[in-house]
Amino acid sequence: MNMLLNSVKVRFLSLILAVMMTLGLYAPVSIEITGAPEKSGNAVRVVSFNLRCKDDVYGKVENRGMFISAALRNYAPDSFGVQEATEKWLSILDSELGESYARVGVGRDSSKNTEYSAVFYRRDKFDLVDEGTIWLSETPQVAGSKFFCSSMPRICTWATLRNKQTGEIYTHINTHLDHLLERARVCQADVLLSKVGELANYGPVVCTGDFNADEESKTYAKMTAVLDDSRIVAKASESGKTFHNYGRGDIVNSSAIDFIFVSKGTEVEQYKIIRDTVENMYLSDHYGIMADICF
Repeated sequence: MNMLLNSVKVRFLSLILAVMMTLGLYAPVSIEITGAPEKSGNAVRVVSFNLRCKDDVYGKVENRGMFISAALRNYAPDSFGVQEATEKWLSILDSELGESYARVGVGRDSSKNTEYSAVFYRRDKFDLVDEGTIWLSETPQVAGSKFFCSSMPRICTWATLRNKQTGEIYTHINTHLDHLLERARVCQADVLLSKVGELANYGPVVCTGDFNADEESKTYAKMTAVLDDSRIVAKASESGKTFHNYGRGDIVNSSAIDFIFVSKGTEVEQYKIIRDTVENMYLSDHYGIMADICF
């Protein structure tokens, strides 16, 4: 009973603080994220993060942008993919991380609040070999196109990166599949995997994103027929949901729906769910995820 009461108190306090921050009545004294694990020198660290595109009572974008930027600085990924990244989000990340990271990607449509599935990569470590965005539709090269069963246009963005010191190449693909229909996600996964096959000609592939599908879904089965789930193959790993709805729970998605897939046979040292908070306030309605990969 005491544990339940303490949990309720923490959630209530978090909500009050978030509301105060949204109203400009409160700001954390310091924003410090210290949860990043050690990484071996040979591994490539990849992160995926659904940012939650808009302000809500649980967190204003400007505030959460500072939290997530702090987390990314601490985890120091070699490349990372973001979902629900609006122009406002990209402006914050460019301002906070632009000296260290370059990015690629375009918006999925021409709307005012269009979202990007951008890929960021370390400027000091990699040269950009190739980049692009396609639409997950019957006409992938047509901007704004979508399957008839999809709720909106969906895209994947990629960056093919060459290590400046070793010459090693890998491609980071990032996406965000439909949130309503499994049929749409399966169709989108087919287009995505076709592009994965093309980009594999460069070398190993990492595919990150919010797939809006759990491990029991047809979408997951389709993805893992071609790629490995880093969480499953990692030497050190952990399990749990990745969409938590600001700690309010989610009955439908009680397991992971965000994934880092890798080329079959790729060695993954560790997989981690980024559950960090700032003064008990969540960075997003999703947890970020991280994998250390050896190509």
